[in-house]
Amino acid sequence: MKKTFFVTTPIYYTNGVPHIGHSYSSIIADVLSTYKKISGFDIKFGTGVDENSQKAVLKAEEEGLKVEDYLDIMAAKHKAVWDGLKINYTDFIRTTEERHHKLVREVLQKSFDAGDIYEGVYEGLYCVGCEAFKKDDDLIEKDGKKVCADHLKEPEKLKEKNYFFRLSKYQDKILEFYEKNPDFVTPKDRFNEVIAFVKRGLEDFSISRETNKFGIKLPFDEAQVTYVWYDALFNYVTICQNGDERFWPADLHVVGKDIIRFHAIYWPAMLMSAGYELPKQILTTGFFTVDGQKISKSLGNVIDPVEFSEKYSKDLLVLYLLSSFNIGQDGDFDQTQAILTYNAKLANNLGNLLNRASVLTLKLELENGFENVEFDKNIFELLKNYENVYKNSFEKYELKAVLDSTFKFLDDLNLFVTEKEPWKLMKNDETLSEAKNILFTICESLRQVGLNLFPFFPEKMTKLFETLGLKNYFEDLQNGKLEELKNRKENFKITEKPEILFEKFEV
Repeated sequence: MKKTFFVTTPIYYTNGVPHIGHSYSSIIADVLSTYKKISGFDIKFGTGVDENSQKAVLKAEEEGLKVEDYLDIMAAKHKAVWDGLKINYTDFIRTTEERHHKLVREVLQKSFDAGDIYEGVYEGLYCVGCEAFKKDDDLIEKDGKKVCADHLKEPEKLKEKNYFFRLSKYQDKILEFYEKNPDFVTPKDRFNEVIAFVKRGLEDFSISRETNKFGIKLPFDEAQVTYVWYDALFNYVTICQNGDERFWPADLHVVGKDIIRFHAIYWPAMLMSAGYELPKQILTTGFFTVDGQKISKSLGNVIDPVEFSEKYSKDLLVLYLLSSFNIGQDGDFDQTQAILTYNAKLANNLGNLLNRASVLTLKLELENGFENVEFDKNIFELLKNYENVYKNSFEKYELKAVLDSTFKFLDDLNLFVTEKEPWKLMKNDETLSEAKNILFTICESLRQVGLNLFPFFPEKMTKLFETLGLKNYFEDLQNGKLEELKNRKENFKITEKPEILFEKFEV
């Protein structure tokens, strides 16, 4: 039986269409799941929409639509974005689905029966935008009022009968789990913040609403609706039912830093209470600005990732998002710099080298491809070192390091060609064999680079393989044969003049 790999994005709110900020998590998850798939793993990749929220109800009213109709429209728009970006999710969940309602009611009953859910009265501040309760120290001063730091709106004052989850009961168990799993949250500085928060003492939290009518009713009190965050987190378990139980626990949750407490503190306690294994790791992303400014409709800098990809290319989007800053850090999406980076790294560095190698090899008119050739020893050492960095970085989900090491190796290859000048050596019978060795070294190195970059740029790397005269690579990779291809010996029967792999864009 194949090893499994289960990765998730957050399920996104339905009160808006995903923008470039949302696409960041989805692209990360897509690259990681593709890498695992071509490495022979059985993949589950979950994404979807969080629908049982007051935000959705308010937005539907604003649009003059029934909530159900509004949610259908928005779910279709979300899917259209991910399909437009060719995100290869296996599961798209909507939290209004019957299968999800059924599971959430089952786990609520389990926790209630275990004594982990009890009735009480909640009185405090609630931000609809965050779908979360707020304390005074969570708020900031604006125009003489205390407002939510993220949404700059005054939170509502609530007082109602609620049911509470005994989060405080699990404080020591959570800290013990952290100790045994020191890589549970990455990057480390984010994990340290989580640990410090738990050590300050955990309070029980409300898991229901009396005033909300839209959502999942509590099985033990149908006058109450489940708090959206309690319901939403269990989406990850819902998609591992009906024959897919082997995928739980999740290998990786990819989440934004604004929702790390829900995932790293509340979620483990909820799973412990319901008797489930805990996820293996949480990868936390930072925030990023666009051209130095916060993403905002009023500033007009909200980038539709599909439109952007159609105007330029998805490759440009993926390259810049994953190579300009480390996952977990805050960064800036500078559109000019994104184009310059793409032109330098993909069009010039990789594209031109492929073009040069294939044109020169074509001129040799090798009927059976390269025969009796040797791979350059110095480049072999560089390739071996690069492969080690590549594998180690991918296993640690350090995608910037993966790309940095790849383009460093390509720099070395370009320098090798420039210094060796195979186009001159080809003209002399005495140095022809040396020229062949150089060009074979470049072609084989490009083949290895193509295999390594396939998770990021599958369409263009398939074209790279075809340019090098390599057949069925896409199909073999889809069937998990990365290691087999890595070790394969190829002769590179190049028979056609290459097309441009990456078109340059004007700034």
